[in-house]
Amino acid sequence: MKAILAILTSSLLLGAQGTTADAAEGYPAFSWDRVPVYAHFGYDPNLKPEQYDFLAKHFSLVSFAAGGMKKEAEKGIATGAAEIKKRNPSVKVLFYFAGDILHEPFTLSNESFPKDGFIEKPSVRKLTDPKTGRQTEQVRHYFDKSKPVTQEWWAGIAEKAVKEYGCDGVFADGLGSYGRNLVTPEKEAVMRAGIMTMCQLAHEKMGPKGLLLFNPLHGTENGDLLPATDGAMIDNFDRTLFRSDDTKPTAPDAKSLDLMTEGIEAMSKAAKQGKIVIFKAWPGFHQKDKGLMKRPHAELAKLARERLTFPLASFLIAAGPHCYFQYTWGWGADCGTFDWYPEFDKPLGAPKGDAKRDGFKYTREFEHASVFVDLETKTAKIAWK
Repeated sequence: MKAILAILTSSLLLGAQGTTADAAEGYPAFSWDRVPVYAHFGYDPNLKPEQYDFLAKHFSLVSFAAGGMKKEAEKGIATGAAEIKKRNPSVKVLFYFAGDILHEPFTLSNESFPKDGFIEKPSVRKLTDPKTGRQTEQVRHYFDKSKPVTQEWWAGIAEKAVKEYGCDGVFADGLGSYGRNLVTPEKEAVMRAGIMTMCQLAHEKMGPKGLLLFNPLHGTENGDLLPATDGAMIDNFDRTLFRSDDTKPTAPDAKSLDLMTEGIEAMSKAAKQGKIVIFKAWPGFHQKDKGLMKRPHAELAKLARERLTFPLASFLIAAGPHCYFQYTWGWGADCGTFDWYPEFDKPLGAPKGDAKRDGFKYTREFEHASVFVDLETKTAKIAWK
């Protein structure tokens, strides 16, 4: 374990702490009045009007991914963005797009992908057909972001996201990835420089209000991309997941403790730089657990509600202006996005100061809440005033 415990007491340096943060150009609205939340899920053509009403009312920042669409995901995302903005034009909607490999549902974008724009040795993995059990090989084409043709192509998609699809920017998933096991250290250095150039081009093409967020930001991983982007997602903050039959959280090991600590510090640092930070938290289960997903939705929502305090408190410990909390058990529309929690309606108020740390324990005071977190025991308390 890293020499973290040697530091018995330290402070997290957070940004300005006014009730409402002054938004940079194109940034979504932010306020300390309530817990700032974020929505991210796959576009579903079956979304109901009342669900769009819900999104427009509760969120200032939303990302739509491809969802269950098998082709032309771009059109679906554009439809979703239009429906939200029809109800609330101030909501910022991001166009989910891969920053590392070709995704099949984006057929319109992939049509113009340069033939020599991928890494020479694409990775190969085996996929199992759920019906037949047969395994097939899938070739994954990683973007060669060192090549100008790939940079121009990707930046052009960002431009379309804003100017044709009606979004406010791009959520670039896996932006810092490029199949590291496939390239030499020399190639990796060139690739990192290419990512920065690609981001700059995307900003130029989208215009001054176009947002570019990436995933993931974990500790020092991909922190070098922050200067070229508007922010990032802290993905999978707590990677120690529950098992289906657990009623108590699994104790974190040394690695997961370090990851959580680094995530908190990375979030605080990025917020201080004026970046948008999305804190993706889980209730300890996820949609890949097929057995658990057979349970009624109401039961899953109840379980998520019971487990909210630890991830929410961890978010509040490090949150700065333009930090947003996301809490779902998957990426589908039915995985918690449309579930609401009483804590989200409680008055929060601005933080009274920086978080204080003692080993793996953190405390922080807000105008209307006192927050305590112990990462080692995965316990927390939020005392609402």
